[in-house]
Amino acid sequence: MASQAAICVAQFMKQPNHEKTLKELEAVDSWQRAEAFEKGGWDKMPGQQKADYAVARSCADGLELLFKK
Repeated sequence: MASQAAICVAQFMKQPNHEKTLKELEAVDSWQRAEAFEKGGWDKMPGQQKADYAVARSCADGLELLFKK
């Protein structure tokens, strides 16, 4: 799970407007952030059609550390 969450964070950070999106996600309630990652598609691993909710949740938790910077 940790490796998939790290890939999710990396996929999120690779997008050109990640700083703006990060600020938008900071305003979203923490319990809704995983849903935002599912919509963005960052939680999908290469070759997957659909991601596991736990990956999206772990990814959101990982990015939460960046909100505090």
